[in-house]
Amino acid sequence: MQNLLKKIFNLLPLSFQLLLKKKVTLLYDMAGFGDTLLVAAVARELKKKYGKIEITINRTRSELLDNNPNVDRVGKRYSGIDLNYHYGKYNIENNDGNTLIQVMCKKVSIDNPENLVDIYLTKDEIQYADMHTANIKKPIITIHTTSNNFDNSRKFWPITYWERIVYMLRNDYTFIQLGNSNEIPIHGSINFLGKQNIRLSIALIKKAKFHLGIVSSLMHGAAAVGTPAIILFGGFERFALHQYKNIFPIETYTECSPCIKANKKMPKCPFQNRCMFDITPEMVIDKMTLLGYNVEEIKV
Repeated sequence: MQNLLKKIFNLLPLSFQLLLKKKVTLLYDMAGFGDTLLVAAVARELKKKYGKIEITINRTRSELLDNNPNVDRVGKRYSGIDLNYHYGKYNIENNDGNTLIQVMCKKVSIDNPENLVDIYLTKDEIQYADMHTANIKKPIITIHTTSNNFDNSRKFWPITYWERIVYMLRNDYTFIQLGNSNEIPIHGSINFLGKQNIRLSIALIKKAKFHLGIVSSLMHGAAAVGTPAIILFGGFERFALHQYKNIFPIETYTECSPCIKANKKMPKCPFQNRCMFDITPEMVIDKMTLLGYNVEEIKV
């Protein structure tokens, strides 16, 4: 009888199961930092819809979920509703123009979610950022130049371009470079590579006038703390998948773009990353001007 009742329960629409059970486990196996913030956004929307529902999240970058009131516990078990947006009925190749958050929310029967991500920084993390920026007089631009290698460097923007933009804006802004210790330091910026964890990096972004980077975890971090960000999309993927209100994209439209393939490691670009090379430092300056930032004292 118990097994029969369980089978009947599992046949109910998910929304009825959640209303009756009042708990749910979400899964994103081996999620990246950005994916983890997206899963947390799904948890937020579940709390908004169902109220006192107990939410467990498995196999994510759990440090980004610390202090999050929408997440009751985290774990490492391979169980739960799979939110991976690369496959299944709802995925980024069959999503009718939805954002990643919308795609993932459809997996738990939620329509029209709020398209934002959250992080709950501690007082100590905010104080860390305050302490490390206290003596900086000019407005801060945080930069992030690389992502993980899942894209096989298709998001790469030339180091010479990074150094040129820092040089062009050196009189008006102070640049802080965030990322891992194995990344190439950009001349003219303050090197914070490998000096803090992801949460502290996001705390530093919160202190910035704006963030400049590629599509990466720190783009999601900027969205989470509300810092305006100019993001170099190139042609690998489209801003339409994200649509955060404080993210301002620079996209290129080559005949081979977008080239992202669902859940597949990409080979090296056969066109030498033309879509990223086509984004010039001057285009970044134009975007800054359009957004109302002070770029009048550029010294080329």
